[in-house]
Amino acid sequence: MSDTRVARKDILRSAARWYALLCSEEVTEQQKHAHEAWLAEDPAHAKAWQQVEKLRQQLQVIPGAPSLDALQIKQRQGYSRRAVLRSFTLLAAGSVLGSLAWQQAPVESWMASHRTARGERREYTLADGTQLVLNTATALDVVETSTTRLIRLYAGEIFIRTGQGAKGVAAAEALQVHTEQGTVVPLGTAFTVRKQGTFTQVTVLEDEVELIPQSAGGKTQRLVAGEQAQMSSRSVEVATASAQADSWTRGLLVAVDWPLSRLVAELSRYRTGMLRCDPAIAGLRVSGAFPIDDTDRALQAIANALPVSVDRLTHYWVTIKAIG
Repeated sequence: MSDTRVARKDILRSAARWYALLCSEEVTEQQKHAHEAWLAEDPAHAKAWQQVEKLRQQLQVIPGAPSLDALQIKQRQGYSRRAVLRSFTLLAAGSVLGSLAWQQAPVESWMASHRTARGERREYTLADGTQLVLNTATALDVVETSTTRLIRLYAGEIFIRTGQGAKGVAAAEALQVHTEQGTVVPLGTAFTVRKQGTFTQVTVLEDEVELIPQSAGGKTQRLVAGEQAQMSSRSVEVATASAQADSWTRGLLVAVDWPLSRLVAELSRYRTGMLRCDPAIAGLRVSGAFPIDDTDRALQAIANALPVSVDRLTHYWVTIKAIG
């Protein structure tokens, strides 16, 4: 990340903190004057403040969005002022920084022909019968000709079951999935592809696929059913795949002896807002099938299975912590 982007994020965090402070009933005149001085100090400060104000206006028209009134109710229910103020600061900072990240995302993601929102899944069928299922927060383009089917995956995760006639067809004529890290060429198969930061994760459910890293000089890696790989732009690391790797296509997240922190991180992909796990209980082991279309029910299932509680400051700010 460049120094400029780091500085910009720091300024946005400061703006969010100022906003949370000024919303407090206990803000002082001295603090108000200090805020005015901060605004005048740098044009970037004023610009960041405008972003926070714009976000506040947007949140006011979203049903169930966090508000100062809701947080004040939490304070009356026994939460300390410091805890409430800190939570609101984090909510504001997270929302603003999330907005910034969206603005800086590749333009291809914004303009993609096929997209899903967080918590949404969609199914498509290509002209040759190839089936696509898009998982949460996914963006891709599909380019079809008489001989080729090209999928450019920019974000998220997809399940693919190839149509008839794909097996044995030359790579130039087969379905191909392109990501920043390289190309996935199926050989008559069912598989999933997931973008994960600087890696692309590929899981083969049936038959085989070939992986071609972007900067590996044309070297390929073949995967067979039951294998999973992490592909960077230069290399491929192969491991055994989970038997439930495609359970999300059926609306389930299947955990087998996972640390709680991993389960919470995966569930957060399907839920708007902040969902976090207290580090003190992050290592608790958990197994089960959790509904991704109803994350509140999934959280309740976790609370029923483990000695933890689900603490909701608002619907958009949820923490799983130890009981007591």
